[in-house]
Amino acid sequence: MKSIRKLPQDVIGRIAAGEVVERPEAVVKELVENSCDAGATSITVEIKNGGLDFIRVIDNGSGIAEEDAVMAFEKNATSKLREAEQLFSLNTLGFRGEALHSIAAVARVTLLSRIEQAQSGIRVINTGGNIDSIEECACAKGTSITVEDLFFNVPVRRGFMKKPATEAGYVADLMRLMILANPNISFRFKLDGKTVYFSSGDGKLDSAFIAVYGIQTYKLMKKISYNESGIIIDGLIGVGELSRGNRSHQSFFINSRAIRSDIISSAMEDAARQRVMIGRFPICCINIVTPLNFVDVNVHPNKWEVRFSDEKKLKDAVYYAVEDALKEGMASAEPAPMFIDREKAVPPPARIKEVSVEPKTQYAPSESRAIKQNTYMSVQDPAWNMVIEKAPVAPMKQEPIIEIKQETLIEKKDEIIIHGSVFNTYIIFEAGDTLYICDQHAMHERILFERLTKQYDTGAISQMLLSPIAIRLTIKQYSVFLEHQALLASIGYDAEDFGEQTIRLHSVPIILGEPEAERSFRDAIDMLETSGNISDDKAFERLLYRACRYAVKGGDELSKDEMRAMLEEMINRDLMPTCPHGRPIILKINQKELEKRFGRIQP
Repeated sequence: MKSIRKLPQDVIGRIAAGEVVERPEAVVKELVENSCDAGATSITVEIKNGGLDFIRVIDNGSGIAEEDAVMAFEKNATSKLREAEQLFSLNTLGFRGEALHSIAAVARVTLLSRIEQAQSGIRVINTGGNIDSIEECACAKGTSITVEDLFFNVPVRRGFMKKPATEAGYVADLMRLMILANPNISFRFKLDGKTVYFSSGDGKLDSAFIAVYGIQTYKLMKKISYNESGIIIDGLIGVGELSRGNRSHQSFFINSRAIRSDIISSAMEDAARQRVMIGRFPICCINIVTPLNFVDVNVHPNKWEVRFSDEKKLKDAVYYAVEDALKEGMASAEPAPMFIDREKAVPPPARIKEVSVEPKTQYAPSESRAIKQNTYMSVQDPAWNMVIEKAPVAPMKQEPIIEIKQETLIEKKDEIIIHGSVFNTYIIFEAGDTLYICDQHAMHERILFERLTKQYDTGAISQMLLSPIAIRLTIKQYSVFLEHQALLASIGYDAEDFGEQTIRLHSVPIILGEPEAERSFRDAIDMLETSGNISDDKAFERLLYRACRYAVKGGDELSKDEMRAMLEEMINRDLMPTCPHGRPIILKINQKELEKRFGRIQP
């Protein structure tokens, strides 16, 4: 008996559909892209129950002729591609001819369409890949496709879907991208009968952005404009207070196609690195126009991933486009990205560099140059490095100048004498016979971490706000809030659903306080959105690390009283001499070691 046999067509169809139709969001993506390719100037998308029960996409595009209506449901049937060579010069979003076939294989689909020349339209009903009926009907020019009971014949796949609110969030996130990618199309997105997004379709990216994020966010964004070497980039970017706790608000487009690209994301983040805190990410909308043959979109059936013929050229373009946009109002330019061609790049202006305690070995200037230097030399000057390197001292690795010990660094009985700080970052003080250098940011991080932990353990974690704060969320953020409302309350965020994607925040973790209420709440939502289903303890642990962002920063000017208060808390509570991320807080060198280094006593 033969053990290898061909699969039945219905099984083949369901397997193929699994690559294209992963969830309701994928259905909406395929249908909206078809509408865009049909030349629509108005597209309405409506979903119910997260898109699992009902999806409808209506457009005013060119429509489907009666004789093509049935063929549209066939596998690999398309009007957008005729020969293989066209794959490298595509100007349409779709081209595989798999969308309707794959969707119909796992749902009940009703298609209504009419071309401009026809007096009447055509209605086709397809259930599970089988045509149930074909008939003429009265309908407007364009196409309307209704998808019901998604995965009705694949119950296992339906069982893997998330809660309707979460699935609705995925669809809303997709519609955000579609609106930003196509400012020349008027979109209306309705969720369970309520309009969530509406864009005018006036062709302006600014208008599309405002339709999604609102006028207040738009006012804080910086415009991106770049046109060099055949690459045109335009868009908007927000840093500072607009930065987010994850990358979900980074939107990238190639020739008006929404894509996901680590290449573009890393180039953008490199250019913006000095304007956002560690662990936070810029919000951006970047559209890149390139020659069609610069991009290969035939990578995966879902068409999110693409390849570029010259990645370095694209990285450079994105980096400089973002850098130029962020230069406005800045005192100096940022460092050039690592991927820039050093032979062609213009050397950046001189900048003060970080001084390492490690001896430098890569650059050794001649001794004659050191002799010619002024008596007073910058620590940045190579001659300074030469002097250090030539000093007759023991190797650094065997006898470090600065010791870092993982025990109590300062005796409680010793008096603390604060001498001030350097670079508004490192506190200089002495205690006993030892000189200390303390990282103010790392120390405050540890203090906040320990306070929060103690409050969580005792249950005294939340602080009531003087008055509730109304916070409007995106659909996706709103669904995360509804799903994790109890967990948020357990870690100090008492909030209630206020309807229309809005919540009212009543309390926050004590340590964060009212000034950071909204921002820290959004950070918590971002954390849950990224983490998925986690325990209360795990969620609080991650919140602790995020709370470190609210510590004083390097560059913040502190009074001596503030320095002393932090140092005393650090010492009196015997806190670990590392920040929560493992970096050292305090470096020390005792008097005897200093005297040895300056030759006052023999080693």
